[in-house]
Amino acid sequence: MVRSGRRHMLIDGSFGEGGGQVLRTSLALASVAGLGIDVTNIRARRDPPGLRPQHLCAVTSLAAITDAALEGARVGSTRLSFHPSALRAGQYRFDVGTAGSVTLLLQALLVPLLMANEPSELVLVGGTDVRWSPTVDYMSNVTLRALSRLGIDADMTLVKRGYYPRGGGEVRLCISPWERARPLGHVRVREPDSLTVVSSCAGLPDHVAQRQAKGALMLLEGYDVDVVYDTSGHGVGSALSIYGDAGEMPIGTSAVGARGYSAEEVGADAAREMLQTIEKKTLDSHLPDQLVPYIGLSGDATLPIPALTGHLETNLAMTSRFIPLCWDKDERKISIKRKERAHR
Repeated sequence: MVRSGRRHMLIDGSFGEGGGQVLRTSLALASVAGLGIDVTNIRARRDPPGLRPQHLCAVTSLAAITDAALEGARVGSTRLSFHPSALRAGQYRFDVGTAGSVTLLLQALLVPLLMANEPSELVLVGGTDVRWSPTVDYMSNVTLRALSRLGIDADMTLVKRGYYPRGGGEVRLCISPWERARPLGHVRVREPDSLTVVSSCAGLPDHVAQRQAKGALMLLEGYDVDVVYDTSGHGVGSALSIYGDAGEMPIGTSAVGARGYSAEEVGADAAREMLQTIEKKTLDSHLPDQLVPYIGLSGDATLPIPALTGHLETNLAMTSRFIPLCWDKDERKISIKRKERAHR
């Protein structure tokens, strides 16, 4: 379990990749441990630094489910004091208020709610398919399916997509207490037998979604591909996600449309990344860092990874502040284990 012998901890928010991940991971694990933390230099490596609306929403949402005392919880703040009291399951609705990512908000909320004694229901409102974050299709069909292998039961339903800059998308989640943690052990992956492509857009002609899918399908010849189109949602934007079962674990990729970024290239870029992952016979580059806190809470794991990304290094080091971990990396594999004293 998360150690809670110390009652207070100082976190340097400029550590590692120096973005929102440091804040999300440290607050989530502090919520589980009942540990007060001060986070300084928040998002020091981002422009602008400090809390943005989406990060503030994660802070206040975690405070709501833990009855935490807060200082410095305002947009632009580079220092935050967070002192949780009691972790409470329940029915919650949290609205980012912008196109801030609902999947990144879920990253902060899922760990503590899994440790509650009763099931919880969440409604999260914001951006569902925005840059620099997992799309809702990736989160549902890759992240949550991977976590189910650890005994985690969290089900996500997409109600409405929301795109930058207006947001307004909505997802609903049912989260059961994590009663029986199962270690991942030695994970092996293989080439998927089939793939699913989800191509979506809103506020744009339907042919945008069709062209995105065409761009992906041109590169995925030889695979059995199921294509799903979604042309509903809030705001103006587009995205394409690809996922499939690679033996013991799912893998996935995504790309989000933008002005000057052709629909065909959106699909092609996602497909290229998927093909590179398949060729390497590893997990995709986005999943390993998301798994780290759950590995720390469930037991040892050996993961095939394409590279030791900055996000993975950051989450390993940040998780080890709360759960004593050690890890060993070779060419395309990382082994993560618990130990009595934290990794230095």
